[in-house]
Amino acid sequence: MRRLFALAVAWLTAAAPLAAFAAPPPPVEQDVRGARDFNGLPRMADARIRAWRSLSVAEIILPTGPVAEGGAPEKALRLQGQISHIDYVIRPAAAPIDMARHYEEVLRDGGYETVFSCVGIARCGSGMGSLILLGDAVSPAGFADGVFNDQLRVIVARKGATWVLLHMTRGPDRSLVYQAVIEGARELE
Repeated sequence: MRRLFALAVAWLTAAAPLAAFAAPPPPVEQDVRGARDFNGLPRMADARIRAWRSLSVAEIILPTGPVAEGGAPEKALRLQGQISHIDYVIRPAAAPIDMARHYEEVLRDGGYETVFSCVGIARCGSGMGSLILLGDAVSPAGFADGVFNDQLRVIVARKGATWVLLHMTRGPDRSLVYQAVIEGARELE
């Protein structure tokens, strides 16, 4: 029995330093400093703000129809107003349908009217993700994290002079929501 006890102590003593090499648990994600949700548009559970920017007056392109690859959108609005950009990350990944349901309910309860919505590349167009996430026609250049796949969902909604654009998709380890809110929007030619 003593020998068994001595072997157990020796094994535990030898294994203890190996525990120091074990990967620490992933840090709990926090919102980027100074970030806040847009009033009346609460985020999904487990969502964290990865990037946030509010511009006093700027221009933005809002797609109101499918966007072909490499081309300008055939149906779009060019608006000017005070724009808030928010890039959310959700871990663990949420299903795109759950993200869409959350935001559809939030928008409906907030009195917004859906102007355009689409699901997947076939309905959104192969250029939708590029228009919204790349360049600076919608999100600021390099601002939003992007996953390009067929899990894409886009919603464009309006309440008076306030417009909302939501781009939602799911990656292998996270879900992403890019949100742009344009207040005091006026349409440009």
